Amino acid sequence: MRFKEENRAWWTLAGACGGLFLLMLDSTVVTLALPDIRRDVGATAASTQWVINAYLLVIAALVVTAGRLGDIFGRRLVYLVGLAAFGAGSLVSANAGDDVVLIAGRVVQAIGAAPMLGLSLAIVSAAFPPERQTTAVGIWTAVSSVALGIGPLVGGALVEVDWRLIFWINIPLVAAGFAITALAAPETRDESAERRIDFAGLVAIGVGLGAIVFAFVESDVWGFDDPRTIGLLAAGLVSLGIFVVVERRVREPIVDLTLFRNGPYFGATCAAFTLVGAYWVVIFFQPQYLQDVLGYSAITAGLLILPLTVPMIVISPFAGRLVTRFGARGLMTGGMVLATAGLVLQTRIDTGSSYGDLFAGFLLFGIALGCVYAPMSSAAMAAMPRDKAGIAAGVLAMNRLVSGAIALAISGAVFQSLRSVDLAAGESANTAFTDAFSRSLWFVVGLTAVGAILTWAFVRSAEPAGDDPAVAGEPGPAELQHHQHHRRFHL
Repeated sequence: MRFKEENRAWWTLAGACGGLFLLMLDSTVVTLALPDIRRDVGATAASTQWVINAYLLVIAALVVTAGRLGDIFGRRLVYLVGLAAFGAGSLVSANAGDDVVLIAGRVVQAIGAAPMLGLSLAIVSAAFPPERQTTAVGIWTAVSSVALGIGPLVGGALVEVDWRLIFWINIPLVAAGFAITALAAPETRDESAERRIDFAGLVAIGVGLGAIVFAFVESDVWGFDDPRTIGLLAAGLVSLGIFVVVERRVREPIVDLTLFRNGPYFGATCAAFTLVGAYWVVIFFQPQYLQDVLGYSAITAGLLILPLTVPMIVISPFAGRLVTRFGARGLMTGGMVLATAGLVLQTRIDTGSSYGDLFAGFLLFGIALGCVYAPMSSAAMAAMPRDKAGIAAGVLAMNRLVSGAIALAISGAVFQSLRSVDLAAGESANTAFTDAFSRSLWFVVGLTAVGAILTWAFVRSAEPAGDDPAVAGEPGPAELQHHQHHRRFHL
């Protein structure tokens, strides 16, 4: 198969967008399947959490390093390896007979997702001349928004037939994306990049985050005062301390800690961390509440949860105008306040709640996502030197993934503890679930409230930028504008 030269760039865009579409779709379809997965493979509450947490943690640890590998060995090559790994992980997950195999499949998926997430936009930007890059990036971000928006509905429809379809559907899409990208995309690399990988930092952050999340997830079984819980938390903190020391000394760090001295960048990072963390808690628990407690089918639950994701599609085209009118600081702070209000409304649920009791909370939170993610990249990069833009974009993406894993682990620990107390007191399973969920939501209410304060305190308005819709953590066009040549994004 050969592509005409004038069409090659557009085929490259199609291949890269296919990979991005899969990643964004995955961020919602899997959560819709969790009730069915739990029943089918006999998963515990803790292992159900690991289906999501393992995926987020591995991508977070690898996304920046995957970009470095693309700089050194070729972005198309590393992206294709990622696609193949994602497909292999999907195959393992689709055939899983127990929770251990399913989690292992998700880990393999995540290993593939890291280069897909970090390099798809770099591949697109390399295929187009400067005068056409804006159009290409606009399509790229639109695909991301659409995938995120329709994810709950697609996931619900697939789960209604068989939850394994959410993984089987990836296989032909991966194959098509692999073939198109391999044949159409030009190979690019950074010839000036040092051939060094921060393996010490990679191990330290992986062990640190993994130990802390593991301790919280298993705390309901072990107890918070158990030596295993305390020991894992201590080991995780020590490992993260080692990570900080390593990052201060290596020439090519995974995280350049000096970035956080930049006020706008720090403020935008805080907004991303708190809002995305809250998003993952909501998108993990609400589908289970809708299906297990309120009795909706998977496809109906997917339809009902759309107010969390669809506002992103609606708000995106107006992002530039909103930033111009209200400024990045005002728009993002307003979004964080709406998110907090939406979460407060969701704490009011009980076993007799109707969808009408949930809709306003869903919608406010969905609008908040649109308001915060549109200007976030430009706010983060507002005062960032150009030579720091690539690593800054990578750390921002990594931050969004880490936040989901940590917030979900802590909220899950609170949820499990409260649920165990209610069950021991003789409450029904549905009452115990609802009470524990509504009360554990107060953790993310506090999280987004703190995020709103820090956003107002540190973010400064910047020039309007395009949408940055992917909750799962991909860079947006503002990051592209700051790092269009050579080492795009350093993701």
